[in-house]
Amino acid sequence: MKKISILGSTGSIGTQTIDIVRLNSDVEVVGLSAHKNIDLLEKQIREFKPQVASIWEEDDAKLLKDRVKDIDVRIVFGMEGLIEVACINEADIICLLYTSDAADEEDS
Repeated sequence: MKKISILGSTGSIGTQTIDIVRLNSDVEVVGLSAHKNIDLLEKQIREFKPQVASIWEEDDAKLLKDRVKDIDVRIVFGMEGLIEVACINEADIICLLYTSDAADEEDS
C-alpha cells in the first residue's frame, strides 16, 4: 500500500487528488493540510483518518482539534505544521498543491 500526504487538500487540485485516492484502495492518506477551509478539512480527516493534519491559523487549529477529538489525529498549524505534514516519514508520496500566495502569507 502506498502512503500519501496531501498539502492543500481542500483546494481545487487537492480535492481532485482526494477523488483519485478514493478510487484507489491501495493508497492510504497519512497527512492532510489546508489553508483556511476548516469544514472540508474536518470531513477529510473523518474520511481518511490521517496521522497528522495542518491548518494555517492557530485559532482554526484549536477549533479543529476540538471538532475531531474523537479521532486519533495530530492537529498542527502554520508553516511548522505544513512542514510536519510534508515530512511524514511514512509517506511514499507528497503532493504539494499550495499556491505561492498561500505559502507566502506568513510573510505578510
